[in-house]
Amino acid sequence: MLSATSKRVFGGSNFVSTIFLERKLRAHVVRRDRLVYDSRFAPPGKKPNQVAHLFVQLQGTFAPQGGTPSSGRQAWVLAESEFDRVMPGSRTFQSFGDQAMVVEIRVPVGDIHRPAGIDHGPIELPDTVWSAYEALEAAPTEPALYALVHRLSDAGILSKDLAASVVTEEPERFARLWTVMKPLYEEMSTSASLKQIATIARLSLRQLGRDLGDLSKTFGLFGGGFRDASRVIRLRAATLFLSAPATTPSDVARAVGYGSLDAMGRAFRDANLPSPSVVQEAVRFRPSAQ
Repeated sequence: MLSATSKRVFGGSNFVSTIFLERKLRAHVVRRDRLVYDSRFAPPGKKPNQVAHLFVQLQGTFAPQGGTPSSGRQAWVLAESEFDRVMPGSRTFQSFGDQAMVVEIRVPVGDIHRPAGIDHGPIELPDTVWSAYEALEAAPTEPALYALVHRLSDAGILSKDLAASVVTEEPERFARLWTVMKPLYEEMSTSASLKQIATIARLSLRQLGRDLGDLSKTFGLFGGGFRDASRVIRLRAATLFLSAPATTPSDVARAVGYGSLDAMGRAFRDANLPSPSVVQEAVRFRPSAQ
């Protein structure tokens, strides 16, 4: 298992995200204070995957399109088309709160034993699983996630095969490359090029390409390529930070690495998203309205 944590205080909001990478799963533990995640503006990656998302909200409000918002702890199984690859016609949702805590686990559809889709409603979790989620919330560490995955497997929500696939100690070649990649996540550096990474890692571009290829194949990363992954990550950061209560689109453009509002606007158009100002008006966190 590989992990990294990113922290950002921005525009009157607070964002802390820990990512966990495994062979058959990817998990995020996310603290979003005074921010709004709106799946209407989630840019899709180019390559589809047969995955589902176990989306558990420990604090905050979950508001499905056409449904009643609900606050407090709740668990949903989201289809890929409702989270990673939101397409026209997909049912969307918002997740927000003055304090919001979310744990999202992405798994192959065959390894989750609950139907995927907002239309199915929230799922029930036993107390043992909720306790494991609370432990992960208190300390988002690899052992805590490992324990949670096994609790979910014991409860019949995730498969035994998925739980058994978790590796607690990575091979040296992956650990070495992650040592270079990890600071990019921690610093939310979405504009790093392969050449820059190769220089930091003291590798040739050819060797870096081989190592990244092995990492990508093993962990299911960069499905549409490294550049596409960077593009999607930067767009997602931009649409999220546009919801901060005290910021401007220009502030966001600089913060996530576009450099200028014009460049961010072009990126939004290329992704078939509305303009940054339109997105901001739709998602800005307003305590009185939320």
